[in-house]
Amino acid sequence: MIPPALIKPLIYAGVVIGIFAAGWFKGNAHGTQKLTDYQGKQAIEAVRIVTRQGAVTERVVTEYRDRAAKTRTVTETIEKEVTKYVESKPLTLSCTLDATWVRLHDAAAGALPNASASTDDPATGPTAASALPTITGNYRTYQEVADRLRGLQAWVKGQGEVR
Repeated sequence: MIPPALIKPLIYAGVVIGIFAAGWFKGNAHGTQKLTDYQGKQAIEAVRIVTRQGAVTERVVTEYRDRAAKTRTVTETIEKEVTKYVESKPLTLSCTLDATWVRLHDAAAGALPNASASTDDPATGPTAASALPTITGNYRTYQEVADRLRGLQAWVKGQGEVR
């Protein structure tokens, strides 16, 4: 049997423990609900951001494709016109490009120049007509890379503006 002097303190302790436990469970439920609400808001925001990023990507890809098609058309036209021009001048068909031209062209393409060659070497390089496809091809490649770079820059800028 419990001594009567301990009954009152045990009742008070039981009431305090009960109130503490009820507060604990209520607080835990409230915290869990707040966490769930926060996660729901974050998911909604993530969907909104991903949707906007997708729209930016779609817009930039469409612009890039249009620009690439235009570049292709322009470079093909340039190749045809330059070829027509060169073929209309019979003297330019047989014109041999000198070693300096070849060295400068190769250096512009990123090749290291041949230090042992002299600028006074006889003209043993390609003819203007045979160099033409390489030059126009280089122009086309440059334009394609520039278009890709512009597209990538627009995409990065657009993604950075998504909030």
